[in-house]
This record gives sequence, structure tokens and C-alpha cells, in this order.
Amino acid sequence: MFSKKKHKVDNSSSNNSPLKKTNQTPSIISEDVRMTGTLISQGEVQLDGRIDGDIKAEHLVIGTTGVVEGIVEAKSVVVKGKIIGTLNASEVKIQHTAHVNGDVLHDTLSIDAGAVIEGSLKQRFEKENVELINDKSKPVSEVKVLLKEDDASGLSFTNKKAVEKK
Repeated sequence: MFSKKKHKVDNSSSNNSPLKKTNQTPSIISEDVRMTGTLISQGEVQLDGRIDGDIKAEHLVIGTTGVVEGIVEAKSVVVKGKIIGTLNASEVKIQHTAHVNGDVLHDTLSIDAGAVIEGSLKQRFEKENVELINDKSKPVSEVKVLLKEDDASGLSFTNKKAVEKK
């Protein structure tokens, strides 16, 4: 019934391990809660209280009484309350009761009439592969004619000066 054997405790799930999304229930920070620090969530967060710090979440809803003073990063954000700081999200919806004091970086943006935004709106772009063009011109023999001269569009990509020099 009783044993003197001590069982090993598995401490492999330390504070440094990544968070796992375990359910579909949103995390709710109610109106009477004030937090200082960084909030990280793999799911949805409903903020009705105040956070003095950064938020990283998959989906974030800042309610009409919600306040964030810090950097907000998420896949999608609905703002009904107040943000003081940078907002960086793929999909941003700013409703008529919202007050954003800071830059908004977005892929898609929706702003209702009556919302207050004090800062800049910047659309994010995917990184493009930029290729440097060297100063050496290709010889005429390597230049290809893309359109025929009798093409109905009247466009031509042939360098006539280079052809005349031949």
C-alpha cells in the first residue's frame, strides 16, 4: 500500500518550452484586471482590462474597456478600446469606439467611422528578392526580340540603335 520508492518528477516541460494550443476557448482578461509584462498566447485573447506591456497572440480582441500600452503583434486584431504603441498584424479591424495612438502595420485594414488614429498606417509587404543589375550591357547577339515587328500592338523591344551599328 505504501512505498518508500521515490518517483522521479519530469521537469522537461520547463518555462523555456514553446506554448501549445490545447483548446479553442479564448483567454479572457476582464475589466478589473491590470497586468504588467508580456502576454503570449497561441489562441484567442479577449482583453477588457489593461496591459502595460507587449502582447503576442494569434487572435486578439481589445474590448471597449481594454487598454494596451506596448507593442501588439497578432495574426488578426479587432480594436474597440485603446492602444498606446505599435500594432503589427495581418488583419486589423478598428471599430468606431477605438483609439489608437501609434503606428499600425497591416496587410488588410478596416477602419470604422468615428475611430481615432494618431500615428501612421503602413501596409506590410512580403520581402521581395531584389537582384542587382550589373553595368555591363549584353551583346546584341544575346538580345531576344519579344514581339514581332508586324505585331498589331505596335510595341517593340528591339534596340534599333544597336541593330543599326551592326
